[in-house]
Amino acid sequence: MRKIRNRSLRIVAAFLSLVMTFSFMTYRPQIANAAEETDLREVADQIIVLVNEARAKEGLNPLKAVPYLNDKARERSRELIFDFSHYRPGRRVFYLTNEREFTIKNVDAETTELIARQLDEKRCGAVWSEDKKSFRVGAKKMETVEEILIGEDVSYSSFETLEGFEEKIAAKGWPLNWSEDKKSFSVEKKYETAVNKFLKNEGVKYTMGDLFITILDTGLVPYYNAGENTAGSSVSGIYAAYKVFKQWESSSVHWHAIMNPVYTHIGVGVSYEPDSDFKYYYDQIFIATDKVFDDEYIPDMEVPREIKGQNTTEAVTSDTITTKEAETTATTENTTKTTTAATTVTTTVIPTVTLPVDESAEPVGSGDINGDEEITSFDLIAINQYLGGKIGLNSRQMESADLLKDNMITVADAVVLRKYILGRYKTIPVTMEMFLNG
Repeated sequence: MRKIRNRSLRIVAAFLSLVMTFSFMTYRPQIANAAEETDLREVADQIIVLVNEARAKEGLNPLKAVPYLNDKARERSRELIFDFSHYRPGRRVFYLTNEREFTIKNVDAETTELIARQLDEKRCGAVWSEDKKSFRVGAKKMETVEEILIGEDVSYSSFETLEGFEEKIAAKGWPLNWSEDKKSFSVEKKYETAVNKFLKNEGVKYTMGDLFITILDTGLVPYYNAGENTAGSSVSGIYAAYKVFKQWESSSVHWHAIMNPVYTHIGVGVSYEPDSDFKYYYDQIFIATDKVFDDEYIPDMEVPREIKGQNTTEAVTSDTITTKEAETTATTENTTKTTTAATTVTTTVIPTVTLPVDESAEPVGSGDINGDEEITSFDLIAINQYLGGKIGLNSRQMESADLLKDNMITVADAVVLRKYILGRYKTIPVTMEMFLNG
């Protein structure tokens, strides 16, 4: 009996020893993970400090950090591991807008302008064709438009732009998942470029869902403008924040977001995944809002002197920072190289997105705000939405929209563009004297 009891005690002792050993082994990584998480948060705060120092040099107000925005930026940085773009991971969602196109017949220029003015007064959002013989409005505005046309005794015909659309896109053979109301569908990311091209060729108005900003709860964070910068890097240690920041600084589109005077608040997140393409992932979320958050703050930490005084390209010789081009905004990558005696750093830049105008838009001149190489009512809608605080414009679009060349975008610019579209002005931009003289 004593032998059995001794054997039982030895078994229990061995089991307890295994439990203690296992507990010790699992405890140490938890400490390491906690320390690593703290380090990444410090890197994020360092980036905010660098942003505000740069803004201060240009006389801009500092961006205030919000813990909620930091949390969401950190969540976005995790998403970048799986889908390095300005969209949330997974399928792409397309929301369709059903419009009605009206074609007016045998109408002179004076009557056309009268109709256009009435459509504006009724807030129909009419988009005119170049020849001013047809225009589009939201399908819900059909009765209002018909009242105007009948009142002017104008002969017209009309059709809905989504009529027969489902059958057309089904013929492409893409695996689409339609919503019950047939107003939206989702598709795998690999079909995104082809679907975008098809919708544009068909002249269908649409927006894409699951953009980065959908990560925010607008009930908690109401905003009227937003943007995002992203980066992926293998750089670690005290130089990480500064080196990533300098790469953003070298990109005009990233720098435009950082220096945008409209933005009021910022969130920065950093994630680490050793078995991924870049290991470290960075995300900046910018918003413009009138709300004052109870927990907003401006980090006052001092960035270590050795970071600012160090040539980081030479200091970190084996690392390369890379940010990928978003497939949704361009088909080619913008690549620059900086070479020193110590190393070559290659950077591929992902454009900053300012909602909901595509940052890849490249206007070809004054008035071509959406970058489609034409000046149409689509551009007028863009400038009106910007003035209404509904969308943002990138730096190139801002320059294109400044039709009086007074370094401001105002209602006057919208008036100039509308008169040009209607043929009242033969060229743009115009001088203030031309504008005042009608």
